[in-house]
Amino acid sequence: EVLEYWFFERFRGLTAKEIWAMLNLLTPIQETRAYQSIFAEGEAKGEAKGEAKGEAKGKASTLKRLSTRRFGPVPAWAERRIDAATVAQLDGWLDGIFDAANVEDLIGPASG
Repeated sequence: EVLEYWFFERFRGLTAKEIWAMLNLLTPIQETRAYQSIFAEGEAKGEAKGEAKGEAKGKASTLKRLSTRRFGPVPAWAERRIDAATVAQLDGWLDGIFDAANVEDLIGPASG
């Protein structure tokens, strides 16, 4: 889009049809190395973010399941805290599940 805008500004004396004809003669931006590099970087970041989110979701599910087996039904406030936790927090809570006496002991008291 930026390139197209530049062409329209640069060649104001030409018609839109003439400018589009010029643009079609150039390499499509999707085929340039710069575009492919930027696209690949964005794709990799997106994949990493998705994987981290999936990892957190899986650990949260495991923690809720183990907490239910160990302490009984998990209160809604605790489920919300678990769902909002980072992977590092979830790892710490999973490591402490067998040492805690109850959910509050594991993840902290309910906020009031």
